Amino acid sequence: MQQNKKDSTAVGAIIGLFLPLIFMGAIILFSSSKFESIKATIDHFQTFDLLYKILSISLMPGAGLFLIWSKTNKLNQARGTLLMTLFYGVFVILLYLM
Repeated sequence: MQQNKKDSTAVGAIIGLFLPLIFMGAIILFSSSKFESIKATIDHFQTFDLLYKILSISLMPGAGLFLIWSKTNKLNQARGTLLMTLFYGVFVILLYLM
């Protein structure tokens, strides 16, 4: 099996670190059209205890990227993405318990 030079765990970890944040920001920006500001949107989500749910939904693109990379045999990138998805998963559980 030939390893791709671009197949790096660090690349997968960096993408896996920022992808959920981008999707969470997109969800908040999309939802902020119903409120007067982004801060009011976040306050609304905190009031109804929805932040951890939004973060858990934003983990799905990372899981999808993991599956794509594992199918295309970029296993190191898949490993980095899975590591960051698990990191965020632990963070979601901590938010849920607080």
